[in-house]
Amino acid sequence: MAFFEETFVLSSSEADLHQRIKLSAVLRHMQDAASHHLTALGFPPQRMQAAHQVFLLSKVEIQFAGSPLPDQQVTVFTRPHPPKGAFFLRETNLAVEGRTLITGKAAWVLADDRTHQVLRPSVFDWEDPFDPVEFDGAIARRRLHAPEHVSPLGVRRIRYSDLDGNRHMNNAVYGDILFDFLPAEWSARPLRQAVLIYEHEALLGDELAIAGAPCGIDSWYLAGHRDGARCFSAELQFDRG
Repeated sequence: MAFFEETFVLSSSEADLHQRIKLSAVLRHMQDAASHHLTALGFPPQRMQAAHQVFLLSKVEIQFAGSPLPDQQVTVFTRPHPPKGAFFLRETNLAVEGRTLITGKAAWVLADDRTHQVLRPSVFDWEDPFDPVEFDGAIARRRLHAPEHVSPLGVRRIRYSDLDGNRHMNNAVYGDILFDFLPAEWSARPLRQAVLIYEHEALLGDELAIAGAPCGIDSWYLAGHRDGARCFSAELQFDRG
């Protein structure tokens, strides 16, 4: 399937204090591009709602070769790939002036919008064939393991503004949570890779116990738990300069 393409101008509100695009903004634009592509393929939100179907992000891996600057025009390229197991795979790239700065691989699941029970990929009938393009589908098997010693970092209560139409905290908000609890000396470094695993939904009023620890010379592991169950885990890798 050919890439779906759209553009946006990076706003100053989507950049951090170092003038780099926030992880939450990357996640939001990837999510929006996937949604807009579905609409272009004939699956607008109204059709999905009528079928009581919704796509939920399960895993994402994002590589950074740089960052767009505020007021720069960014082009987003996205396309799906054949499912693996229960996962719908999608790649999404962000480019500036023809140079790809950010690449993402995501694994989504199709769910019933009333129960959020995961549905088989065969339930969703793509109307366009996939191109025979090589794609590394390892994201479908991606797991993260906590370091031996993880320290509590604080508690994050889920507020109304965190929620989306699925009545849970939107996947992009997790990007801000990670950097809110990351030590400042780490968040100042350029992000090289981000991996997020979404395991359980976070609902209005929930309190996530955030914990984390370095998991390598240039990496941090963070996770959020609710009532003993892990809601998400993440691993961030940074440049040294």
